[in-house]
Amino acid sequence: MKPFPLISAVLFASSLGFAGAQDGMAPAVQGSLNLEKAQKEALEHSPVYRKAQAAEREAGWGQMEALSDGFLPHIAVKGEHFFDVKYGTEEVNFGGTPATFPENYPKTTLTLDASFDLFDGFRNIHKLDAANNSHKAAKILSDWSILQLWEQVRLRFYAALAAQELSDMSDQNVKTLEDHMRIVQDQLDNGQATKYDILRVDVQLSEAKSDQISAHDNVSLARESVTQAMGLPGDNRTLDGQLPVLDPPALLKDISDTDLRRSPGLEAEQFRSLAAADQSAASHSFWLPKVSLIGEYQWYDGQSVVFSPPSLIDTGIYQNSYFIGAAASWDILDGGLSLAKANEADERAKQAQDDYQAAQLQTPYDFDLWKRRLVSSVALYQAKLTDVDKAKESARLATVGFKAGTRTTTDVLDAELEEYRASASLVTSQVNALEALINLELVTGKRLSHD
Repeated sequence: MKPFPLISAVLFASSLGFAGAQDGMAPAVQGSLNLEKAQKEALEHSPVYRKAQAAEREAGWGQMEALSDGFLPHIAVKGEHFFDVKYGTEEVNFGGTPATFPENYPKTTLTLDASFDLFDGFRNIHKLDAANNSHKAAKILSDWSILQLWEQVRLRFYAALAAQELSDMSDQNVKTLEDHMRIVQDQLDNGQATKYDILRVDVQLSEAKSDQISAHDNVSLARESVTQAMGLPGDNRTLDGQLPVLDPPALLKDISDTDLRRSPGLEAEQFRSLAAADQSAASHSFWLPKVSLIGEYQWYDGQSVVFSPPSLIDTGIYQNSYFIGAAASWDILDGGLSLAKANEADERAKQAQDDYQAAQLQTPYDFDLWKRRLVSSVALYQAKLTDVDKAKESARLATVGFKAGTRTTTDVLDAELEEYRASASLVTSQVNALEALINLELVTGKRLSHD
């Protein structure tokens, strides 16, 4: 899990599906939407969450498949009835005189076959272990998908709120600069300002209008990103909520090394590695013979042989036959097919083990990364709070000085621009802190209370 700028990532993710969503937009829901409602609806509609649940159920059926294939008897029923038969013949020599008889073959049969593997080179045991480990991995990922979906919706929800705040700030900034432009224009007409003052305000106003367009686009795309995470084709409800203020010491005190070792991603990779190792062991069962217990019970219509002329007639009596025995098979040579499959399974097991080792290396790094990002982002947020207060006071003093004739419009303009930048940085640092917290929760698989 690598760091990335929050707003850019959200906008990029939403832009991938934005055009398609516009073409098939469903009727949008009216009203307001808070975070709790958004997360609940995401569980009902998200295809990503449904896919994780389906994968867990698939792995569950894999357990039944492994149990049925290697530990339970197999019973099959087969019925046959021939409407028209031309029997083969068999010649019998009676004292030098040959006689031809039709082969005795019933027209109607019902057969019950049963088999049970007594030994298959331990393939059944390894396959069942592999299925169990695969299901454990799928179960962990299924449970983790709930947290992932909630956190994804929460991250995009807060990003959309931040985008709206930044958009409102950009609107206010443009309005402020337009007011300055009118004031400077009046001063120019009265000889109290110069062309330099007009050009300076005009340049800043032009830049602010460009930023305003980008801010408005960011609001639309960020809102669309929330809708996408919820699994909805369209939603125009207004977002209801506020960006929370985080307290890192209170959040981090409940995290321990045990939580890190129990990271869902790490545990899932571990069970995947074990499952691949079991599959590899099962693939080597071809080196040993397979022994099975077999049996058959058959009902068939009896046939009677008529000697003159030789023929068969139905007796109308159904008879039965059966056998019970053992069978052994051993593929001594199959062109190297079994060996190739076994080696393929070995390499897959090695890959799975490498994935697990990579996760063991990556998880502590991600934990430390987002932990540090959380602390630094909150510290920056606290610093920006002071900067905003100072910038507001500076703007107030510049305005008072301008009215008293001791400050110029340039001083007021610079002070208000610093206030705008400080306020925008405050929102950005707050969202960055939330991003770090959410990614930290995803690494540990543990929700940290803070709302």
